[in-house]
Amino acid sequence: MIETKIEKAINKQINQELTAAYSYMAMAAYFAEISLDGFATWMLRQREEETQHANRLYQYLLDRDGKVELPPIASPKTEFQGVQDVFEIALKLEENNTASINHVYQVAAQYKDYATLSALQWFLDEQVEEEKSMRDMLDIVKFAGTDKGAILTLNQQIAQGNVPGVQGGGLNTNGGN
Repeated sequence: MIETKIEKAINKQINQELTAAYSYMAMAAYFAEISLDGFATWMLRQREEETQHANRLYQYLLDRDGKVELPPIASPKTEFQGVQDVFEIALKLEENNTASINHVYQVAAQYKDYATLSALQWFLDEQVEEEKSMRDMLDIVKFAGTDKGAILTLNQQIAQGNVPGVQGGGLNTNGGN
C-alpha cells in the first residue's frame, strides 16, 4: 500500500499532466485555426505524450493499491498573441510540470518509498528532454521572429519532420477529413 501523502501527490501530478495535455490541445487548435498544421501536429504530439505520462502514473497508483482521484481539469488558455507566445507558454507548462514532479519525488524521498523514487526517475529524465525540446522550439521561433515566410517555412519543415530534435508529421489535425 502506498503512503497517503505520496498517493495525493501522484494524483495531483496526474492532474498536472492532463492539464498540460488539455493546454497542448488548445494550442494545436489555435495553430490549426491559423493554418499552421505543422505546428498543430507538433502540439498534438505533446498532448499525446502528456496523456501517456498521466496514464503511466495512473497505472503506477493502481499497481501500488493506491486510489486514483480525478479532480476537474482547469480550462486552458485559448487566445494567443502569436507563435512565440504559444511556445513561451508551453515552456512554462513544462517547467511547472518539472517542479511538480520534483515535489512528488521529494514527498516519496521523505517517506523512503524507493519504489516510487525509482518510478519517478523516468519522469525526471523525460522532463529534461521535454524542456530542452520546448526551449529549442522557442529559440527557433524567436529566430524566425515575425517573418511570416520564415514561420511558414518552419511550419512546413516541422510537418515533414525536418527540424533537428523536433518530430512532426503523422497526426491528422483535421479529424480525418
